[in-house]
Amino acid sequence: MFRLIRKLYKVPRRICALREISRLSRQPDAASKSLAKVLRGTLHNRPTSEEKVWIEKIESLRNELNSSSEKVTLMDYGALSSDESCVEPKTSEGKVKIETIGEVCRTASKPYKWSFLLLKLIREFKPSVCLELGTCLGISASYQAAALKLNHSGRLVSLEGAESLARLAEGYFKKLGFDNIEVVVGLFQNTLKDVLEKNAPIDYAFVDGHHQEEPTIGYFRQILPFLSDRAVLIFDDISWSDGMKRAWSTIKAYESVKVCVDLSYVGICIIDNSKDRKENYKIDIS
Repeated sequence: MFRLIRKLYKVPRRICALREISRLSRQPDAASKSLAKVLRGTLHNRPTSEEKVWIEKIESLRNELNSSSEKVTLMDYGALSSDESCVEPKTSEGKVKIETIGEVCRTASKPYKWSFLLLKLIREFKPSVCLELGTCLGISASYQAAALKLNHSGRLVSLEGAESLARLAEGYFKKLGFDNIEVVVGLFQNTLKDVLEKNAPIDYAFVDGHHQEEPTIGYFRQILPFLSDRAVLIFDDISWSDGMKRAWSTIKAYESVKVCVDLSYVGICIIDNSKDRKENYKIDIS
């Protein structure tokens, strides 16, 4: 009975989501149409046969990591809590944590749906240079690298503050057969500038680390001048806290952000210098 009620509850949300995706697809610019195609594909969860091959490999690794009791010591530089009354570490500080790999994977790795969204974005927009802030154990990076492999071009530079996680992720990338990912270890404030200067123009960026208002806005402002004429930006946990909600509001108000889609958990921005109008959408694909 509970399953039936939950299923019926999802029907109106799905109809609303499809209606908004249809509205997005009717926009005259190519970027909006491409984004609508990605969202529709993610909502229906219909990977191609070649995508399924990579998905099965990565999800097999995820299952292995989820059950791992191996301990890892790491320095956590991100927000400790969505409760802004909590005292959180400064960007240059951090908190030493000892957790199992299973705990890290279950709590910090992107779930399948959102990882699949990243894969579909890269498949559709075909970026050459991709940037990720927050490698963790490499699940989301693997999805993005798989998309680049399937596109037969492009590379990913992934930044990670915790060296222990970065080294583990590098081992998993090797195990999966990825040679198109570069992991850069260090605080974002120390590594991002050099990475942007060496790799510009950036076609695609996934910001998934240090989930606080000021750092998130700061990373956006730092990345913005190094983007290509049409670029895709994805921000994780945009509704996680009041601060992240304010950060998302600030980012989507920028004139250079021409298409903005709020997916509740994730926010997508399209930077398109050829587009005059700004478009804002709120679509629930969960």
